[in-house]
Amino acid sequence: MKLLKGIGTSSYVGVGKVRKIETDRDILQIKEGEIVVVSKASRDMLQHLQKAGGVITDYGGITSHVAIVLREMRVPCIVGTGNATEILENGMIVTVDGKTGNVYGGFMEIEGEEELFDIYNPATKIKVNLNVPEIAESAALYSDGVGSIRIENMMVRTLKHPYKLLEDGELIDVIVSGVRKIADAFYPKPVWFRTFDIPTDELKRLRGGDVEPYEKNPLLGLRGIQKDLNRMDVLMAEFQAIKYLLDDGYDNIGLKIPFVRDISEYILSKKILKDVKLMPHKDIDVGVSVETPSVVFTFDEFLKEGIDFMSLGMSDLAMCSLAVDRRSVKVAKLFNIMHPAVLKMVKMVIAKCNRYGIESSVSGHAGGDPEIVEKLIKFGISSISTNPDQVLKIRKTVYNVENEIIKRGFTS
Repeated sequence: MKLLKGIGTSSYVGVGKVRKIETDRDILQIKEGEIVVVSKASRDMLQHLQKAGGVITDYGGITSHVAIVLREMRVPCIVGTGNATEILENGMIVTVDGKTGNVYGGFMEIEGEEELFDIYNPATKIKVNLNVPEIAESAALYSDGVGSIRIENMMVRTLKHPYKLLEDGELIDVIVSGVRKIADAFYPKPVWFRTFDIPTDELKRLRGGDVEPYEKNPLLGLRGIQKDLNRMDVLMAEFQAIKYLLDDGYDNIGLKIPFVRDISEYILSKKILKDVKLMPHKDIDVGVSVETPSVVFTFDEFLKEGIDFMSLGMSDLAMCSLAVDRRSVKVAKLFNIMHPAVLKMVKMVIAKCNRYGIESSVSGHAGGDPEIVEKLIKFGISSISTNPDQVLKIRKTVYNVENEIIKRGFTS
């Protein structure tokens, strides 16, 4: 019997006893294989959620960081049910279908998505996004690099706020240790390091997190490069970590600046990079993540300033363009990455990159959606960065789209 429905975030299926999370102490009680039910999952829970048989939340969207990381960990997850914490009770046996978003009472036999073993080699580069360094070695087998190394999870699983890690002299070591595993596994394929980008509400529960301000809409608040520029010592520590790795011979690392709102943020970031004795575009490739309309419509300024690559963050771009909180259940139906306004901006930026010979890429949720990927290939994007479990599927999708374009060219 179907008990409730939410948004499925993967093709994985899980069966187990319900464990409701209402207090911090409940998180510590999670046992292997239990189905965790929580109003809202946050990043600091991830080290406990990775042993769950499934995760169900009242709130959140498919593009949330927790949903993405759980997918990498192969934990079935359903978000945005609205009332799972009211309907489900501790000890109930439920089946979580991460593909359909359905939650069933009792044990249901559901077949997961079959693995694809055929390897397709499209002209477009197929990369991965990585939150978990431990899976880098297996992810490197079928991908052409890393479109986004997300360091947030490396820090959050220490249970310390980045400022606390810095104060304790541990921040650089944590970053170096995690990024080294990824850069080493992929060498000499390129890997792009994204500087810290995490909303304030996902930092509050960490040790030292009481420094974070209260924000009604954290996704549009103090995050991305602006947060690091407010604490330049943190940004310098991130850049110093990169320098240590470059000095060790990992010359496949590039630097991506996230959630930029204005060219001045990009210019200042490069100045700080020089302060740690790294020359942008010479010692290291530097690129910008296009996630706001302000960057789209001033993109010529970034080209003039100098960028080595461009990475699209279409979930945030859609959120900022459509004035829709991408984590909100109430307005979820209005959130549309394929909205004509979003696609026009994306097409415009890709065209400018192609005109100047700059690699264009996409990361995040959009890189795993075949319909969106097809559009991007037709726009002329250089690379697609997707989740590790989607690489083979996206390779096939891109290969087929490229062949369609070639055939159309011969018959036109």
